[in-house]
Amino acid sequence: MWNWTEPFGEPSLSRRRLLALSGSAAAAALAPLLLNSCSSGLRLVCEHQRTGEVYAQAPVETGTQVTLSWIHSIELSRWSETYLVRPDRLVLSSTEFFEYGAGMPLGEGDVHLRDGKIVIENINRNFDAIRWFHSHRADYRISINDDPSLIDASELPDREPLTLSMRN
Repeated sequence: MWNWTEPFGEPSLSRRRLLALSGSAAAAALAPLLLNSCSSGLRLVCEHQRTGEVYAQAPVETGTQVTLSWIHSIELSRWSETYLVRPDRLVLSSTEFFEYGAGMPLGEGDVHLRDGKIVIENINRNFDAIRWFHSHRADYRISINDDPSLIDASELPDREPLTLSMRN
């Protein structure tokens, strides 16, 4: 897993590592470094819920969209939740799924159908962190402004409780 910053907040990507990358891999590796140069100092941090071990972090701005998606264990279809970055929290703005059932959001936001999916928008529920039990079998994905390369969920530890949160 990439750790895009050193302890003092400076970008870290060795010349050797950069030269070893080619094409889209090099572009993906450079993207976070370029984002860091225009960053407000906010970082999205993925860490272990109990130990606090940081597995990944990426610079973000207020208003950045963070989407966490996975394959639902019963419906076997993709569920997505999109959050907006605020300096001290994440705000759930929308969710998309194919089937509506027990435990689903009810009575908040605007519900409609789009491309065969149920979409709930304008939820505006605040979270200090997003917490989940990570599983490679559930095919979790984390996208920042629709870019899944900034935090590669397949490289996060399997069957561990993880957290996404904002840091300055």
